[in-house]
Amino acid sequence: MQIRGYRVKINNSVRAALLTAALISGTVVPAFAAEGGPAVSATDKAVATIQKATGTTDVAPGSTSGTVMATDRGLVTVTTPASAEGQITVAASDGSAVTMTLPAAVDAAGTTSAAGTTVYPNAALHTDLATQATVDGGARALVTLKNANAPTTQRFNLGLPDGATLVADGAGGYDIVTSAGGAGAVARGHIDAPWAKDANGKAVPTSYGLDGHTLVQTIETGPDTAYPVVADPHYTWGIISGTVYFNKNETKVLALGGTVVSWLPHPATVVGGRSLAGLAGYAVATDQCVKFKVNPALAPLTPAAALAGSGIYSGSAGDGYCR
Repeated sequence: MQIRGYRVKINNSVRAALLTAALISGTVVPAFAAEGGPAVSATDKAVATIQKATGTTDVAPGSTSGTVMATDRGLVTVTTPASAEGQITVAASDGSAVTMTLPAAVDAAGTTSAAGTTVYPNAALHTDLATQATVDGGARALVTLKNANAPTTQRFNLGLPDGATLVADGAGGYDIVTSAGGAGAVARGHIDAPWAKDANGKAVPTSYGLDGHTLVQTIETGPDTAYPVVADPHYTWGIISGTVYFNKNETKVLALGGTVVSWLPHPATVVGGRSLAGLAGYAVATDQCVKFKVNPALAPLTPAAALAGSGIYSGSAGDGYCR
């Protein structure tokens, strides 16, 4: 019995050493829960759970003073909050920024792992919160539902620059757009479609809604859900070329063969079996607006570039530019 007890003691020591080493290096390991095993802190469990769900390959060093990253959109600075009631800030090189607050009920202090994940254990009822700066110049706000009593609706308040609004991208996320001074609205940032995973790595259905500028995430857990469940809003902000949105008045001008921005080809130009004017006319007839996935620098030379990825979008709640 003495020898057997001694072996257990050694194994527990080894487990503790492995867990400590893994957390320092950023390696993902499961939290040890075997009876008689070493005590694992709430912080260590929160880090291990998050990094198991997200991995660490795209996580940048987190910093409450700001992490500056060079991206194809220019320099982007991501600042993570020191405590749960602070806000995540993603700022472009021109000084504009989009902020997001966490759904905290308690102003829990943050602890940052060696891999860059900042966790705020027990920051809400049956819930841990976390943040990660990502190497693409974005930020994640992460929610861990620790058991079936955790709330499945989470609210993230957004701070947008003056003139910015959110437009549903048709894939579950939102573009963050700013007016281009009467020539459409340009997407300068993006909120990715949400995801959620249970403890077995199984996808849990989840979706977004908008309440003003509050992003509301609903996580559809069920009797077969294995806890903890990790869910993630991820967003970026910066100067990007991409989707350009036109409002209803601009769409009408295009439908009538007029020009609203110099880099678009003539409205009669046909690409892929349809013309710009024809697409705009359909949007007007259905009380919608047109959008284009374009590179404005190339569009005058290659009409296909101006119409590739073109489509329509609605003026439903949250789509603040189609009006």
